[in-house]
Amino acid sequence: MRVPQTDVSLFLAPRATLPQTDRARLTAAVALVCSARGPVTIEQRCERCGGAHGRPRVLEPSAVHVSLSRAGHTVAVAVSLVGQIGVDIESVTAVGRAGFDDVAFNATERTALAAVPVGERDRARARIWTTKEALLKLSGQGLTVDPRELTVGWAGASVLWRWPTSTLDLNRVHVVGFDAGPGLIGTLAVFSAEAPEVELRRDS
Repeated sequence: MRVPQTDVSLFLAPRATLPQTDRARLTAAVALVCSARGPVTIEQRCERCGGAHGRPRVLEPSAVHVSLSRAGHTVAVAVSLVGQIGVDIESVTAVGRAGFDDVAFNATERTALAAVPVGERDRARARIWTTKEALLKLSGQGLTVDPRELTVGWAGASVLWRWPTSTLDLNRVHVVGFDAGPGLIGTLAVFSAEAPEVELRRDS
């Protein structure tokens, strides 16, 4: 089956027992989206140490970008045809653990979270955190950057964020939230000239 080509295809599926099985989903997702473009080759190598981890890169076909995230019993795989991408999903419960705020959020964000009603605070935490993770993945730096360097907030449905040390053209970075399933929050960050069209597919 071929997926009609859109800017970004986002697949949500049950998380595999073995990480390499989830990584194989990247290849399968690209093959599905780019079924007429020949074989798929994906490399995962750390840019710092050369190990077989870090941001996955699509070598074939060209001009295709991928990202993967796991949380709870779910894996998210994103395939972009318009530019670099980062995806992150997170458990609302997980971000409520003691000490998380101190390592994840800067003083501005912690002050904003303190003003959120207690019953809504963990969802707000997850929303901010997944936005940070998605942006860091898009940049290729991941958590080699202190996440407190980014400041993320929300005004209704609109995300507001600052990243003074980033070398990205921030005017071309688009942040999109999505429903990752019960107890989860999901966010995409996409580098493109215009706001991307996103297709969400759920696999059982």
